[in-house]
Amino acid sequence: MVENTDPLKALPPENAEATRWFLRLNDEEVDENTLDAFDRWCCADERNASAFARLQAIWTATGAMPGLREDRLRERRLDRRGLLRGVSAAVVTGGVLFAGSRLAFGPHPFADARTGHGERRNITLADGSTIEMSTATALSFEFDKSRRLVRLLDGEACFSIATDPQKRPFTVEAADGRTTALGTVFSVACRDRGATVSAVQHAVKVAAAGETRTLEEGMSLHYDDRGIGVPATLQSTALAWRSGRLVFLSGPLGEVIAELDRWRAGKTILIGKDLAHRSVTLMVDTDDVTSELARLAHVLPVEVTEITPLLTIIRSTREI
Repeated sequence: MVENTDPLKALPPENAEATRWFLRLNDEEVDENTLDAFDRWCCADERNASAFARLQAIWTATGAMPGLREDRLRERRLDRRGLLRGVSAAVVTGGVLFAGSRLAFGPHPFADARTGHGERRNITLADGSTIEMSTATALSFEFDKSRRLVRLLDGEACFSIATDPQKRPFTVEAADGRTTALGTVFSVACRDRGATVSAVQHAVKVAAAGETRTLEEGMSLHYDDRGIGVPATLQSTALAWRSGRLVFLSGPLGEVIAELDRWRAGKTILIGKDLAHRSVTLMVDTDDVTSELARLAHVLPVEVTEITPLLTIIRSTREI
């Protein structure tokens, strides 16, 4: 007798069907009939939409796969059987992880300072330095007689450094790199499996992947495990979040949505040929990000549907 190894058999019906839809939207060429069928399934029962939203949120939260996008034809495709097992495991066990860790304690429960989705926070350290924390940010601190070390575990923060009588260096560690203050104000953001550093006032020293570079005032750079990138002029809009604004000037919609999703608890799925690459200009209030998603229908040929507060679908209404 052949053993039935279908991992979906262990799931409740709505979770099993949500998993099938997740795989279908990820692994197939999506046509209008498929999208219409997905819409009908979501609308047929609130439990269906909720199950899909939970799956998307849990799967993204585990870090196993980026958010589902139309431009999902990436260089390395996941094996379907492995994806099926992974999604099923996420549904079976991830609910405990997501509800117990992500919602109750955040993704870094032992961080010394954290912000939630849509939250900004200012803190003052023992040495008098101040930190402006952006949304979904986690920090830990390690101060001793010889150093002032801050670990940026996730998110983004802007640091204003106080003069230290003990002459201890002030260093921010993020994504296997280090940024040491040579002046007073700089920011570090975890981005694209690396970090982006911006020198706001005076210079900083950046060390990553065996390289060291001095970043001058008014410049920014990105580093990852491949090395330190070429510095570029710091855009005036890059740190607008400090004033409660997000400003995007002709940015790819996919990148814009990814940033907006950092400021809200829900996730957004883009469906439509080349939709993620469509250029868009927006100025968003960080306290009103969800409403701004709905307004996209007024500036782009798209339909915006909020399935649940945790899941919004943006689909193209015509070829772009």
